[in-house]
Amino acid sequence: MNGTLQRPADRYGAPKISKRTSRILVALVAAVFLAVVALVGYWVASPPIRADMVGYDHVADDVIAVQYSLTMDPGTEATCRIQALNEGRAQVGFVETTIPAQTERQTVHSVEISTQGEAVSAEIVACEPA
Repeated sequence: MNGTLQRPADRYGAPKISKRTSRILVALVAAVFLAVVALVGYWVASPPIRADMVGYDHVADDVIAVQYSLTMDPGTEATCRIQALNEGRAQVGFVETTIPAQTERQTVHSVEISTQGEAVSAEIVACEPA
């Protein structure tokens, strides 16, 4: 090589940072990015309250009873939103209920939802700390 592919330092000046320093900076930025992604993933994957459906019963044509379990730290109060759905997965009933602080980590709760039509299923929309 005759140097035409290399940058002549006397004409353009020396690089502001060396190749070694730039590689170290790229590695540092990549490590920080991966740490942030891991931290956000941990926050998303471990919510403070986990709700699971246990089952539901048809009490009447316009009422459905829903049983669900909550896993949360003892002493935590929660607000849960639960909906009843028809065959087309349209919402026909909705209830928001507050669960008082419990002494155990996992508890089972029940709620009745009045519906505006025949409900064929129910689901927990969200449970959050109150």
